[in-house]
Amino acid sequence: MRILRDPVTLIVLFAIPVLLLVLFGAFIGRGDAGGVTLKVAVVNNSDEQFAQDFVAQLKKVEVLSVDENTTKLNDAETKLKDSQLDGIIELPSGFGKQVDERPTGTVRLLSDAGDRSSVDILMGVMSSVAEQSNAAITGGEAPIKVEQSSVQGTASQPVDVLYPMFTSMGIMMVGIFAVASTIPSDKKTGILRRMRVTPFRTSQLIGGIVLAYLVISFLVVAVMTGIAMIAFGMEVRGDWLSLATIVLIGSMLMIALGVMIGGWAKNTTQSEIYGQIIFIGSLAFSGLWLPRALMPDWLRDITAFLPLTPLIEGMERIVVEGLAITDISFQLAVIAGWFVVVFLVGMKTFRWE
Repeated sequence: MRILRDPVTLIVLFAIPVLLLVLFGAFIGRGDAGGVTLKVAVVNNSDEQFAQDFVAQLKKVEVLSVDENTTKLNDAETKLKDSQLDGIIELPSGFGKQVDERPTGTVRLLSDAGDRSSVDILMGVMSSVAEQSNAAITGGEAPIKVEQSSVQGTASQPVDVLYPMFTSMGIMMVGIFAVASTIPSDKKTGILRRMRVTPFRTSQLIGGIVLAYLVISFLVVAVMTGIAMIAFGMEVRGDWLSLATIVLIGSMLMIALGVMIGGWAKNTTQSEIYGQIIFIGSLAFSGLWLPRALMPDWLRDITAFLPLTPLIEGMERIVVEGLAITDISFQLAVIAGWFVVVFLVGMKTFRWE
């Protein structure tokens, strides 16, 4: 069979599905926590003995890694905003006070409004801990409750988190599929061969393609933004200039990535295969398929440097948290670094025919 003589196609057909099966099976297909840990700070404002016992119970939960050095709410919120914590567990004053001979109180869970996956996991863990405490207390209504809010004090809705994810995916698709498939087609028709005999340089060609497809990328973002705001009531809490800036830089990277793939590929089939490998890998490891909060710390640290991850996170922080472009310097640095590398590699590996 002809397919057996194409090793790249075989990789796509067999290696990628197996990789995804192992990935999902290892992190979400097991009955235990799968090695996942969430870094939290516990702020105990209560003098009740029950509150101290409750904190001790939290420290025994395997999924939670309690920051022993952070006990003040202001310090914890600062670390949460800097992504040093996944959440804050606050016990208010009087938590555990006896009412009708039963300890009562409400645990306040503060989280990053843009990190929906960590919020869901923490809520599940805290609900389980509260249920265990309630099971040991006799009575009708559950005396220990859990409530969740964000550090910004503004309620977020699912579309606020989905918008950055799917808009970033749309930006990537412009580069990975539209750009990467056009260049091999131009090679086949001889357009690039004729351009090569002119004073036209490779850097000028790549730069021109990036500028041309930026218009398409911004149109995709405009349509996604309009639908999210009009149909689902999404609110952009940050400023529009910051959002436009990260969209611009992210689009330049994804288009340059498409140019690199299309320039190196000999034909359209190859470019589609290479594009699928990068696209599927990005979906799996950048948080669209598998929440990054479910990943072990070492894998979460590595995937933070993938091309798609900083684009998603940067847009989330602007749209959901209301941060400015100056507050996402790490994400911008990663995107800019990738753009420089991809642009230079694209120039070196570009094939005119």
